[in-house]
Amino acid sequence: RRKDLAKLAGKYAEQQRIAVRNVRREANDDLKKAEKDGVIGQDEEKRMEGEVQKITDEAIKRVDEALKTKEQEIMHV
Repeated sequence: RRKDLAKLAGKYAEQQRIAVRNVRREANDDLKKAEKDGVIGQDEEKRMEGEVQKITDEAIKRVDEALKTKEQEIMHV
């Protein structure tokens, strides 16, 4: 039963990773549209894409850490 719960937690974590990546994609699309419309420059777009990637990496890292902690709690007897 514990292994099944740990597996379920892993599925929820993957859903959260997908959600974070979808937000990153939307943010990058908005940046490309702003650059195309002339609101921001190309250099600014690239810099901001880097920041979005850094934030995405941090969010996914937090999801992974939460999953690891939860799996340990589940498997602890």
